Parts: sequence; structure tokens; C-alpha cells
Amino acid sequence: MEDIVEVIGVEQLKVILSALTPEEIVKPAYENWQCGIKTGHTRLNLENGKVYGVGIDLNDLSFIDNVYIDLFTIESHEDPVDEEDFFSNEEYEDFLEFSSSDPSEYIPDIISEFCRLKGIDEDERKIGLLAYQFEKTERDNYNMWESAILNKYYDAIYENHNPFMFSQNSL
Repeated sequence: MEDIVEVIGVEQLKVILSALTPEEIVKPAYENWQCGIKTGHTRLNLENGKVYGVGIDLNDLSFIDNVYIDLFTIESHEDPVDEEDFFSNEEYEDFLEFSSSDPSEYIPDIISEFCRLKGIDEDERKIGLLAYQFEKTERDNYNMWESAILNKYYDAIYENHNPFMFSQNSL
């Protein structure tokens, strides 16, 4: 016997998507991401419309206990923000001087150490930069982004969904 699951409708999905800020989309993925260890995902639960983050270990399968779509992902092997983008020009020059000042001293995470010494909130800045990059690359053309999310929605709820048969009339 098949389980019947009630999911949010297309109109409710569109309302949720339009209300999300870029920060609300990237932050849950970033908070659940660990470099080299966990892939961070921002997911939208299609049963209740809640957005949440999940971290999945390398070579681990996620336990699927609800119908969801991924809104944003940071792969475990990615460094989501380059140090050149992370720092202002002045900060970057200071960072280069700091990182080359004592080559015999090994600091595993030299960016974090530099941020701690300079009073920079590393996580807040990375989330801000990720949100900016997301806004420029993904949501710059909102209709294309929304269509991609709608295709994921249809893939999640219809077993034999063909994204090539998707048309603007079905919106």
C-alpha cells in the first residue's frame, strides 16, 4: 500500500521562495558544511514549507524522512569563499603580511586566526559573501531560478516528471 503524503502547492511554494532572502537560503547550508567532511544543504520541506539545513558526511546517504528539495548546496570539497574575495584590499595586504611574517610557525587555519586578531566575524562575513554570490549567480534572473526550483519540486512529487515538458502555462 502506498503512503500518501500531502505537500504544499505550487502557489505556496512560490510565496515561500519569494519571501526568502539570499542569507536565509545560504546560511543553513553554510552552518552545516565542514570543509572536507560534510556537504551542507539548505532544504525546503515540501510537507510543511519549512527551510532547514542539513550536513551530510562524505560517502554517507541522508535518511529521507520527508519530501524535500535542495535550495542551495556547498560541497564538502569546496572552499565557498576565496581569501581574495573575503578581505578588502587593505585587509588582504595585512593578511599577506601576517601569513608570511613567521613562516616557521604553523597555524592550521590562518584565516581564522587573522580574523580573531583583527576582530572580524568570519562566519558572518562568509555568509554575507555567499549570499551576495548567490544573488548574482542564481537569483539574478529570478524567473530562471524559480523555474529550476519548480522543476525540482515536480521531480520530488511526480515520479515520472519530465522537465523538458515543463511550460510557462503550467505555472
